[in-house]
Order: sequence, then structure tokens, then C-alpha cells
Amino acid sequence: MPSYAITGAARGIGFEFVNQLSTDSENIVFALVRSKTTADRLVALGRPNVHILEADITNTNGLKAST
Repeated sequence: MPSYAITGAARGIGFEFVNQLSTDSENIVFALVRSKTTADRLVALGRPNVHILEADITNTNGLKAST
């Protein structure tokens, strides 16, 4: 069961990575966004293997808090 962590998942290339990887239900996809308020498109995918995490990858303490 592969796991993937995708940063910038709310839009652009990050969103498309999440979209493509999550089509395989065996994949677990962790979608990192700066704010969950921008994650509407991710939620709309409705895929149970997508886990949305609010985190700023430039803030180490914030990353630890999101786990």
C-alpha cells in the first residue's frame, strides 16, 4: 500500500498529483495545504484515500503539529 505526501495540493500541479494518485484506491495520499479553506476541490474529489492536512512546510513546528 504506497503512501504519498503532496505539498501545494490545493491547486495546480499539486492538485493534479493528488487527483491522479488517488484514482488507485490502494494508494494513500496525504494532501498538504496551507489552509483547509482552500481545499474545496480536494474535498469534492470525495476519495476516502485522500487525507487533507493543514501545514506550512516552511514551518517545522507547524509540520509536527499537523501529524
